[in-house]
Amino acid sequence: LRGLRWNIMLEPMGYRVRDWLAIHAVAFGYCMNNLIPRSGELARCTLLNRTDQVPVNKLIGTVLLERIVDIGFLATVVFLAFALENEAFHAFFAQADGSKGTAILVLLGIAIMAFMVFLYLLRKFEHIPFFKKVREFFLGMMDGLKSIFRLKRSMLFWLYSFGIWFFWLLMTFTSLLALEETCAMTFRQTVFFMAASSLGMMVPTPGGAGAFHGMAILSLQALGFSMEAGKIYALISWSIKTFWDILVGAVSFLIATTRK
Repeated sequence: LRGLRWNIMLEPMGYRVRDWLAIHAVAFGYCMNNLIPRSGELARCTLLNRTDQVPVNKLIGTVLLERIVDIGFLATVVFLAFALENEAFHAFFAQADGSKGTAILVLLGIAIMAFMVFLYLLRKFEHIPFFKKVREFFLGMMDGLKSIFRLKRSMLFWLYSFGIWFFWLLMTFTSLLALEETCAMTFRQTVFFMAASSLGMMVPTPGGAGAFHGMAILSLQALGFSMEAGKIYALISWSIKTFWDILVGAVSFLIATTRK
């Protein structure tokens, strides 16, 4: 679904790649994320540039657009978690270290200021060859971002986006039911668990290693499950997911680079 959605974002810019190739590129991106934190986004853009000559800067713009859309869906899941499991929501944040939230806000503020300085430098020194090239690259990224306003199949784009998060929720629910320690999990509790564990996957570690485990343990404890249950689930689910991400991503890379 992510690969099919990505292709829809490329259409307004005049590019159309084979659906399976876009899917293979996404799979390769997941593989690289498990090896080098946050390298997957650039890796899949580079692969699609190599196979279909789509400009990397425009591809990066569409990937940034994906992240914005996904943050919107994550915010919706967090709101549902708050509405469905209010007590667990408060218990979870009571266990978490408040100083981490402050640090994140400070880093976000620094990042925004750095971005504003970057934009000023691009405009001030656009006559210098280096800054001119950077500006052209940045404008290509913006073209990718703006593709959301020119989608030819907007209904299908949002349907795919909903499907991505629905199947992620369904995957989480069924994997929790598969383990004896968490088989009593209800669907509404899974919404809360998914919201909390998703925050862990945003931390720049290989495949969310460590951060996902910590969030999974804290969220299950907030729901009344034991720390041991959280450790067992986090270890098994993360290990299986990581194994398949790397295997499927490696196979996808071979297919994408050898098939004409």
